[in-house]
Amino acid sequence: MAEFESPAVAKRELQVEFGEQTSGVNYIRDTFERFCETGTVEDRQSSGRTRTITEEKIDKVHDFIQDEPQSSVRTVVTACSIVLITAYRIMTENFSLKPYKVQFVQELEFSFFSDEATFYLRGLVNKHNIRYWCENNPHVSVETVMNSPKLNVWCAMSKNQIIGSFFFDDDTVNGQNYLSIPKEFFVPEIRKLHRIPSIIFQQDGAPPHFAVDVRQYLNHHFPGRWIGRGGPIR
Repeated sequence: MAEFESPAVAKRELQVEFGEQTSGVNYIRDTFERFCETGTVEDRQSSGRTRTITEEKIDKVHDFIQDEPQSSVRTVVTACSIVLITAYRIMTENFSLKPYKVQFVQELEFSFFSDEATFYLRGLVNKHNIRYWCENNPHVSVETVMNSPKLNVWCAMSKNQIIGSFFFDDDTVNGQNYLSIPKEFFVPEIRKLHRIPSIIFQQDGAPPHFAVDVRQYLNHHFPGRWIGRGGPIR
């Protein structure tokens, strides 16, 4: 075809030469380009199996996974009437899905989660929780009272019960006054439930909770069954 101006001219010359219907213009052009690139008119070898992923199959897999995210790949194959490799490619390549394993955790049926909070009786504002979104600084100020009276409140909560609230007036929570909570209030209350051997107690890692007397008391009444800083359950 290099002697002619275009594939169409080459087609006409072939018809004149051989006197019969010849290949189409596109075929002639593709064959010529293939010969120039590879030195042969043989068809290029396929790089692999023809992909059969259609929009319909992609939509089917998407809808099924949205409804049944716990399904295995073989379940997707059966439900969507597609082959295994197609299902896998759609899930991993089209949607970038990854199979995550579930984690089994123990049911904490008789666990009590506890904490205390300080309430200022004259409306002290925690500035960390207040923001003004403005283009320019509005310079907002809030009047506060120095040394506002405050009240400390503690309670414990399980899945179906709240024990508390326990009030104490001390200005600062320390190991000594915190120990009075489980000793004088919480443990006597849960004795009424007749479940002390099965109850798990939780507290956070605040310094008063880490006091030696507090940990010794919890180890005695909840051996191996309390959660917190220095506790047996981590």
